[in-house]
Amino acid sequence: MYYKIGVDVGGTNTDAVLVSHENEIIAKTKQTTSLDISSGIENAIKNVLSQVTILKEDIKYIMLGTTHCTNALVERKELNKIGVIRLALPASGAIPTMTDFPSDLKSLLDKHVYMVHGGYEFDGRLISPLIENEVKSCLEKMKGEVESVAITGVFSKTIPDQELQVAQWSKEILGDYVKVTCSHEIGGLGLLERENAAILNASLQGVALKMVNAFKETATNLGLTSELFIGQNDGTLLSLDEVQDYPVLTISSGPTNSIRGAGALSKVESGIVIDVGGTTSDGGVLVNHFPRESTQAAQIGGVLTNFRMPDVVAVGVGGGTIVRMVNDQCVLGPDSVGYKLKEKAIAFGGNTLTLSDFFLAQERLVIEGSLKTNLLKQKLEELTNYSYPSLLNKVTEAIQVKIENLVDKLKTDSKDIPVIACGGGAFLLPNKIKGASEVLFPKHMEVANAFGACISQISSEKEIVINTMQKNEKEELDILLSESKKDLIKKGASNTSIHVITKESIPLAYLPGATKLKVKLCGDLIQ
Repeated sequence: MYYKIGVDVGGTNTDAVLVSHENEIIAKTKQTTSLDISSGIENAIKNVLSQVTILKEDIKYIMLGTTHCTNALVERKELNKIGVIRLALPASGAIPTMTDFPSDLKSLLDKHVYMVHGGYEFDGRLISPLIENEVKSCLEKMKGEVESVAITGVFSKTIPDQELQVAQWSKEILGDYVKVTCSHEIGGLGLLERENAAILNASLQGVALKMVNAFKETATNLGLTSELFIGQNDGTLLSLDEVQDYPVLTISSGPTNSIRGAGALSKVESGIVIDVGGTTSDGGVLVNHFPRESTQAAQIGGVLTNFRMPDVVAVGVGGGTIVRMVNDQCVLGPDSVGYKLKEKAIAFGGNTLTLSDFFLAQERLVIEGSLKTNLLKQKLEELTNYSYPSLLNKVTEAIQVKIENLVDKLKTDSKDIPVIACGGGAFLLPNKIKGASEVLFPKHMEVANAFGACISQISSEKEIVINTMQKNEKEELDILLSESKKDLIKKGASNTSIHVITKESIPLAYLPGATKLKVKLCGDLIQ
């Protein structure tokens, strides 16, 4: 028998669960997220271990979901000095690199940006060969100036050899300590969005290294020899080496963990998951146990990218959401007191009306140190000049409308489907929602995010574009499946557990014969 620990670091709380090899939760905790993050992770793991008597060597895996890379981008902190090379001339030089970046982020990253000859057509025809002296001249200018390099070629998703050649020259000239990101390993087909994703990835590689080292140090400090993994945004796991190479893939892993965890706790295969936190309710769709991917280009830190992201919609309904009465109507948010609930909410002697105040008064929520029910109801009436029953009706109606609109946005047809509640603020959700066949409040729903990290599998995803007038579609799809399976086994997946999540071929508009082939396989870690 072995055990796993799942940890999810959020803006307010760091949650942890200790889980058996049969995915049964044995211990759980919610700890306040620390400023340095690693001590919060350490405290959370210590807490779950203190609740049971097991040998540390029996803890085989620790899985971490974290907002570390997201925060670094949003706050513009600790980003690497980068070099950028686009292999595109003479065909694709009209729009400069980082054109659509926010000015503050662009000023941090655009010190060494170059366009050189190169690139392919979608069907593999050469636009321009690489000019070795031209590329190496750019790399020489970067020497001693950059910590990582982002390389992007036109249609490199079809043939990546030019990107790989420039990556090799980068290592020769800049040294092995400079990390290299090739765009074909990160983004989709579109040149600019793929380039943006590669640039963001390169800028985060220093942050990822610190995160990985802190995670290793935490495990060592606790005397744990477990294998360590970090969650990525498709609901599967990355090894620590992969995280250092592809840190951008960890962005938005929090909502993904919640969607996966809530689905597993409720034993629902497909449905809508609503994760209620302190500021927002994040809704996502579970399809065959995995989060539905967004079809829209994703904005990260103000930058448009085209790599996979979960389809998540947020509304301003959370435990700390500020409530206002305007023209006899209840208005929710969009602002929130967040983690300052115990300082600002009426229930704790503050002067800000929050959603938690109403549920504390109703005794559907219990927080130590809050006012007694009758006194709290009286305070709410004095503040608003409404009777408490009237206030409660207006608040619950406002929540109902917001949540039903959220469910409506996420659904793709008129059929009623299950809605699963999770997160620390799940008590806010109504028991009946228009468009939902049922509303489920599963056991352990408050730590669904940590549980989602803990039950994650490892995956392999591959995508190419072929010209069906030159290549056989079925043969190419079989080759992709075979390569993905080999990749999964190499990553440590059990051969018997491997299954296909996605297998699709999509003809591309306006390009005769062009078809995008995509496969995704998942498997369990070897037990």
